[in-house]
Amino acid sequence: MQWESLGFKGDPLNTDPISQATLALYTGHGAEIAKCQNVLSQRNILLVVEGARGVGTTSFANYLRFSVQEKKFYFTPRNEIRVEADWRLETLLAVVISHIVRELEIFHSEKVIKDKRFQETKALSMRISEAYRSFGIEAFGFGVNYGKSAGASTQPIVVPTSVLGHHLEDLSTLVQSLGYRYGIVLQLNNLDIGVVQDEKHITYLFNALRDYIQTDGISWILVGDVGLRRFIAQEVDRLDDIVSYEVEINPLKKAEYTQLLDKRIEFYRSNPHAEMPVEREVFIYLYEVTKGRLRYVFGLLQRLINDLSIGDLSDRITLDIATPMVMKLAKDRIARNRLSVGEEDILRTLVKLEKTTAAELADKINKSKPYISKVLMRLVEIKLAAFQRDGKNKYYIPLLDATIAYAREIER
Repeated sequence: MQWESLGFKGDPLNTDPISQATLALYTGHGAEIAKCQNVLSQRNILLVVEGARGVGTTSFANYLRFSVQEKKFYFTPRNEIRVEADWRLETLLAVVISHIVRELEIFHSEKVIKDKRFQETKALSMRISEAYRSFGIEAFGFGVNYGKSAGASTQPIVVPTSVLGHHLEDLSTLVQSLGYRYGIVLQLNNLDIGVVQDEKHITYLFNALRDYIQTDGISWILVGDVGLRRFIAQEVDRLDDIVSYEVEINPLKKAEYTQLLDKRIEFYRSNPHAEMPVEREVFIYLYEVTKGRLRYVFGLLQRLINDLSIGDLSDRITLDIATPMVMKLAKDRIARNRLSVGEEDILRTLVKLEKTTAAELADKINKSKPYISKVLMRLVEIKLAAFQRDGKNKYYIPLLDATIAYAREIER
């Protein structure tokens, strides 16, 4: 899609989270931002941010970090740290240090280049990075997933965690000497329990990380799916004790959503007469059908625009065009997983129930619980369903592709 030919300098529908360059585009959650900014006006904070996937939890946390950095409260890396499955504590701390070193070298090179603490930490970071590369693991690719190709037990331990902790303390002291009042704030993403993170392993990681979270001059924002805070409270007592504040991010209200669209169009527009090749009714329809999941809305629109080659046509995407195509896209994505008739029936029933346990679903369709549990776990693995824990109960919910694909059939 050539947005320049339509009078835009970039893609107004990009799904990238808010960055330092796009802070002005952030919209909504004013009350939550005010409370969290108040929390971050002090040192040594542990903040938990949770919300359904696609509603903007990463953007919310990014906005907080970059806002407090502008006030010189904290120094923060530009990129959030995407915690991969099976990372050990040594790996996580090494990646954290690598992020901080890289950012200091880019933005404060003249002030830190001769500092002994920085020199020693940079040398350590380079040595660890080289060890991982030699081992065949790209641990410092800032988001590259290596966890599935190398389990926790096979990850090289180059430096003990205690040594990494000392270097983290040195970086905190160095950053405060640069004028950042409360030190460093770090953001850990991908903390989606049962989806990205195995419950048993993330319990280990949280327990192991607890003492380092209390490093003076280091604050943390943990970002994950709905249920992250409950999981910490129920399964990780050591971490639960030191949580400073938690916030759940809900979808934008419809008025805020339209305000966000207007901001994006104006921000990316290069020609004052440029118009979006999508009618406003389509945006509203997608907001409603996805329950306000912004990332999903923009992702769907990008696929629709590419399928219709809008850049080469004079027509716009209307509601009559979008509605059947959105359903077809969802069904096509489900079809790629080659579900059996039985599996598809279970998925369709899950969409109808919206939220249920394996036992309840087994009773509903008169199948054995072991069979239902097996199918549900496969649906979770192929990202057509997810689960949330509430005490000892595990509740399954359909993901958006399934909801969109079968919603109209269920309405009948």
